[in-house]
Amino acid sequence: MLKKHFFKILAGVIISSALIYLTFRNIDFTATFDTIKKANCVLLLLAAALYAFTYILRSIRYYFMILPIKQTRVFENLPYTILGFFMNNIIPLRIGELVRAKITGERLKISRSSILATIVVERLFDIIIFVASFFVIMLVMPFPEIIKKSFYVCAVVFGIGLVILFLITKHEKKALQLVSKLPLPHRIKNLVSELFDKFTGGLATLKKPSAFLISFLMSALIWLTESAVLVIAAYAFGINLPHVILGGLFTVIIIGIGAIVPTAPGYIGAFEYFGSNLALIQGLSIEASKAVACILTYHFIQIGVIFILGSASIVKTKISFNDLFKFAKIEDNKNEKE
Repeated sequence: MLKKHFFKILAGVIISSALIYLTFRNIDFTATFDTIKKANCVLLLLAAALYAFTYILRSIRYYFMILPIKQTRVFENLPYTILGFFMNNIIPLRIGELVRAKITGERLKISRSSILATIVVERLFDIIIFVASFFVIMLVMPFPEIIKKSFYVCAVVFGIGLVILFLITKHEKKALQLVSKLPLPHRIKNLVSELFDKFTGGLATLKKPSAFLISFLMSALIWLTESAVLVIAAYAFGINLPHVILGGLFTVIIIGIGAIVPTAPGYIGAFEYFGSNLALIQGLSIEASKAVACILTYHFIQIGVIFILGSASIVKTKISFNDLFKFAKIEDNKNEKE
């Protein structure tokens, strides 16, 4: 898998290196590390605990998302959800989502294609919250012009994507007929049609108003909680973010945009550049050394928490590292039917 994506991975490393350089080129390292040493450790521990809690919220959201497909226990998907994020910090190209689809489908005995569809919808919920928050925040604070343009493009692209998914759920037979007419060899066409049929089964959340509403509200709660984590981390460095939670949400949104950029594992470089330079320094006029210290620590908290939770999930599920990397190859298994 790594050989197949060598040039993509190399490009990600180069982009990460460039963003790290842009982040630190005008930073006073002595002042930054002094700021980190003086941080309020109690607040940072509170931020870490609250960040860990967001995965419980994600598990509850996902329970409602797969409820129209299969009844499970509320926290049954929690370790598999965590392992997906855990692998995103180890393997580039967001392959952790595929790992999560494989493990969740296998352990919960649900079609992998259906699980992948629910993950797509889950990401769309996140994007809807981001876009809606963007327009609200724009009323009270300025966004950098490059971020505005990026969000306008994202709003259009993902808006179209959501409409297409809704149309597929409303007209499944017609959509399947269109897929069956693709100019492909008979065997491949049958496989694609079968996978597409299972994929549409995973869009059941969009058909159930109650599941859709709860999942959407849980998405809003998740991102408000993540914003609170950033606000607490900022307080630990003596930073009072403008508009408090909105300032935190503003920063989290811009970091989220940075996550789209193909980088090395763990969004290294993009996280720091978008979070400190674009959000805190340019957007909120925070002192550079404090901004970089805050974002570096905030990123470290995320990586540290997901490493601890991921390691615990490996023990809980009895899945080895070797198995996780095997699951990461599912995109290469062209003959898989589930």
